[in-house]
Formats: sequence, C-alpha cells, structure tokens
Amino acid sequence: MTETARERVAIIGTGLAGLTTAHLLQNDPKKRYAVTLLEQADSLSFDSASVAVKSHETGAVERVDLPMRASAGGYYANLNRMYHHLEVPMHPVRFLFVFAKALKQRGTEAGNCQDSSQSPSAAASAVPDGYFVHASNLHQLPPPRPSAYSTWRYLLEILYLIICHAWFRAACFLVRPHDESFAQYLERIWLPRRYTTHYILPLMSSVSTCTHDELLAFPASDLVNYNKFSYGQQHYTVCGGVQQVQSRLSRGIEDIRVRSRVLEVLPRSSGKVLIRWQDTVGAQEEVFDRAVLAVSPDVASRLFAPLKTTGLDKIPTTWVESLVLTNASRAHSLVDSDDRTSQGKVACMHHAAVEVESASTQVIALRTQFSGLGGARSEALHTMPSGVVVSTCPLDGESEATQKRTLKTAGFRRTLRTVESRATVKRIFRDGSGGTTDGWVNGENNVWLAGSWCWDGMVLLEGCVVSAMRVADEFGVEIPWRK
Repeated sequence: MTETARERVAIIGTGLAGLTTAHLLQNDPKKRYAVTLLEQADSLSFDSASVAVKSHETGAVERVDLPMRASAGGYYANLNRMYHHLEVPMHPVRFLFVFAKALKQRGTEAGNCQDSSQSPSAAASAVPDGYFVHASNLHQLPPPRPSAYSTWRYLLEILYLIICHAWFRAACFLVRPHDESFAQYLERIWLPRRYTTHYILPLMSSVSTCTHDELLAFPASDLVNYNKFSYGQQHYTVCGGVQQVQSRLSRGIEDIRVRSRVLEVLPRSSGKVLIRWQDTVGAQEEVFDRAVLAVSPDVASRLFAPLKTTGLDKIPTTWVESLVLTNASRAHSLVDSDDRTSQGKVACMHHAAVEVESASTQVIALRTQFSGLGGARSEALHTMPSGVVVSTCPLDGESEATQKRTLKTAGFRRTLRTVESRATVKRIFRDGSGGTTDGWVNGENNVWLAGSWCWDGMVLLEGCVVSAMRVADEFGVEIPWRK
C-alpha cells in the first residue's frame, strides 16, 4: 500500500498509552496507517519529567524516573511482555517499605533515609518514628526492627501482622468484591481497623498516589485484583530509566509534532476528524481519518464535545507532585539533559554497583499524616542507589528545609477511581457488565480513547498498554507480544 493510500491517524498525547498505540499502528505488518503524534510539551511526555543526577561523592550519574516506574510480575503482564518484545533491559529490585508516622517536628529528616556508610537494613531501622519494616516478597526474614521498638514489642507486632495479612490475603482470593467501594469491602470482611489505617492504606495510597479517603472510594475490585495478581511477584525497573522505553516505542515515527497544544477535535460528516491546535507558528488545523485521545478524562471531554454527555468530565482527578531531594549526607547536582558529554556517563546503578546491596535493595519510607486538613495521607520517600531521595505526595514540600534540598519538582495529573467512574468507563468501552450502552462509545466518529484509566483496573502503566492494545485490535493490527 502506498504512503498516500494509508489512513492518517492522529494520536494526541505521548505518554505510554499514546506511544504504545503509535508504535503498534506504525509497525502494522500491512502498513495501513500513517501516524502523527501531537504533544503540547517540548518533548515526548513519557520520560519528560525524569532527570539525570550526579553524585559528587562517586561521580556516578543516575537516571531518576519521575514518577516512579517500577512494575511487578502478574498484574503488569502485558507491560512486561511488551518490554520483553522491545528488548528493554530490566532488572529485579527489592524494597524495604518503612511505615512511619509523620511528625511535624521531624520535617524532612525522614527523607535522610540512608547515608553512604549504612546498609539498606540499617537505614530502614533508623527512619524516624518508624513502626514497621516490610521486605517486599519477604526477601528478608525477620524484617529489620525499627530502632524505637523493643524486641518483644516488635515480635508482638509481627504476630499481629501475620494474622491480619493472612486474613486479608485469604479474603482477596475467597471473597469476591461486589459493585462496592474498597471501604465497603473492608467493612464486609471485618479487617481490623488499625491494620487498614496503618498498613494497607499507606502502602496502596503510595501506589495510587492519592489520599487515604480517595483510595477508600476506589472500586474494591481494583485493590483486590492488584493484591491477587501481584502477590509473591518480583518487582522490576528499567535499566537506565524509561527513556529506553520511549526511544524504542517512538523509533521510526517521523511525524512528531511537539509544542502543539490541541484545542478541539471535531467529527466531520464525511467520517473524518478535524483537529485544531496551537503551535509556535499559530493556529493550525488538519483533517485525519482517525484520532486517538491518549490523555486524561477531563482533557478528553474538553477536546471532544460528544464526550460531555458521557459523564467523563465528572471522573475525579488530582494533581500529584514529586520532588528530587539531595540526601543530607551526600551532595548531588542535576546533569543537563542536552549535555552529551555528561549524559554519556549515565549508567544503570544496579549494574554499575552490582556488588553493593543498595543497588538491588532500596528503602521506601511511607510517612503517614493520620489527621489534618484533607484527611489522612502518606508521603513516599524513595532513596535511590545514588543517594538522592524521591518524595512523592510530599507532606512538607513548601517548607524551607525541603526547598533547600530540592533539585527538581515535577507534577502530573492522576485520574482517580470510584464505583461511579468505573461504571462510566465500562459503558464507554462497551463492557456488558457496565450497564447500558446509550451515548457515545469508544470508536464512534472514528475517535478512540487510550490511557491508564481506560480499562477496568488500577490507574497504572498496565492500563496504558491494555488500552493501546484495544485500539490496535479495533484497527485490525497484529500485537506482536501477544504471541
């Protein structure tokens, strides 16, 4: 098929969903589609917030992904299959999750999780106001004891957690969620309240980057399925950061238009789609055969008028911040991403320091503020192998002490889940269990939706890949990693 005979497809948004969709259509074995990527930022967005950080102590340069991009076997089945197909280098990583209370007088001290002389276990034990340390996949037994706990008190806490954890795991496998919120499910299975507030909610809200109340409003099926499929699975991160993924997915796509803010997507009577956008030159418009909106639901409903009748604009979203902080015991600086000399020194810290325990075992402190405006919420403080600390949902990001340690601030829009929004998404994607199919549905007017929120599950990277695969299926394109 000649280039002029190909169907022109505009993909708005260059996160993982947009890039995966573009990659599948661009590499269609029958070569039926010509892809145009439209992105309002200065560069492709999947890796746009990530930074390269240099340690003044060792001279090593580490690529730090913002937000965190770890995955696990089981729940991330399609993501990991795609990475394998693309030959994206990955390595296993173990985490020590430290549950801690956030006390105002501590401030950012809790972010100083590890100095150059400490092992991850010692660092985890020393986190201020920590009350338990959990080793992912139980890779370390017994887990490190928080310094403030006596041996007997910690043994009693471990016994309590063994009982509660077994209770919750059994419920996930044996008690099927109804059409209910996570809060209603927890009440129905009679899970002890302290275990919920001090362990389940801090951990899972850090995965979902939301407050505890927002997490409790999630559909119970989201959390139950996540726990079922990720149970006992290894965690992985991409060697050298997700720039490896972005570069592979965008390879061969020639028509990439950055600094292009899409203003409107209009269906035409001919069946084609008119797209209007603003770039550095001025207002532009162009007609495409099909369009894919790989953006958040609020943006999609603003761009494409037929979505306003679906309730998509009522799906809640929240703004999430991530900070890259210097560790008090080490000095760091950002490396200019345009400096090729410096960038050439960037290495995967896992392989550069394979003999160092901190390269494969990393400490994540979950500091929880149990009261205050907006209800309980948790901050995740992830100490990277180079020593920098990534704070997600910071509790005291505006404080002077935090500002002095901040190397980089990044933000992103997070789509939240509720029982009502789940029903909306299922109806749009024609899932029979989601109720009626009145109103606009995915693919109508030759417009499709893709994104981490476009599936019946947690708003994570797996949803990006699943929704892109759905678009490819409806376009009749073969998905190579499905084999």
